[in-house]
Amino acid sequence: MFEGIGSLLPRSFLDWVSRELTFAGLKYDKESFVGFILILSILLAIIAGFISYEIIKLVPLYSLAVFFTSFIIVFIVPILWISNIADSRGKKVESILPDALQLISSNIKAGQTTERSLFISARKEFGALSDALKETSKRVMVGDRLEWALLNIPKKIKSKVLERTMWLIAEGIKNGGQISNLLIQMSNDLREENALKAEVNSNTSMYVMLIFFSAALGAPMLLGVSSFIVGVLSEQSANIHISPELTSEYASKNPALGLIGIPSSNISENFIVFFSLVDLVITSIFAAMVLGVINSGSEKAGSKYLPVLLIVSIVLFFVVRILAKTFLGGFAL
Repeated sequence: MFEGIGSLLPRSFLDWVSRELTFAGLKYDKESFVGFILILSILLAIIAGFISYEIIKLVPLYSLAVFFTSFIIVFIVPILWISNIADSRGKKVESILPDALQLISSNIKAGQTTERSLFISARKEFGALSDALKETSKRVMVGDRLEWALLNIPKKIKSKVLERTMWLIAEGIKNGGQISNLLIQMSNDLREENALKAEVNSNTSMYVMLIFFSAALGAPMLLGVSSFIVGVLSEQSANIHISPELTSEYASKNPALGLIGIPSSNISENFIVFFSLVDLVITSIFAAMVLGVINSGSEKAGSKYLPVLLIVSIVLFFVVRILAKTFLGGFAL
């Protein structure tokens, strides 16, 4: 069933999901995976729309907006989560790649053949790179050319650094260069690059904390209190009735009032709550994107922060409203 539903989606999208699943090391069928996520998104969106209509008492139009928003978020987040797993595997490989290259170079200098050096350098702590090195060694042993086998490694691991490194090694082999010296030089360059990245991440950690707490704590607390106050004011202003005689009397004394009339408020508490929820969702999405750019240089990397931001901010928003009604409800009467 899931496979049939997933096959209805565009082929280009399914191919992208298949590549991300491969990079993440997950052996799921792309149609079944997407079909399951699609069904799950519809069910959770229905639950969210029901809660917003029956429990929160939003009007049908706002509940429908909650349904579509929930569907989009629930459908996108798991797929981006898979993509983030692929990125994390690639980042881990990039961090240990200098050690792996140095170990391969040492084995070559010790007299081992290149394919044998790749195999015995596949340490368990190298993770995904260990499996890739073993597979490359086996391909060379059965007759594949070494440079072609090396170029297949980035097809299983999502890393531009690894792809560039394998290409340089393959070009060095084609041109008859000293492989061991090339590996040592590349290892040193990659260590310097990783050290620079670590320094940049440490310098931006304060910005990450500030953005996270602003979106997860600051925004829902302010919106929770302000939505309660505006709701009370709107309710009280709706109960104020001014007679036409009193309006005419004040209009005769103040001509400007006669032109614009006495202002009235038609804003309901449902609209205020709905507006606050939309604001929190948008704030969480953009905050997650900014965090992803700061930490990893990619907006989609922030998707791992999005569920936490959404859950914390929305729950805190309603908690603040409940506390405001409990402690300030008596003053609003």
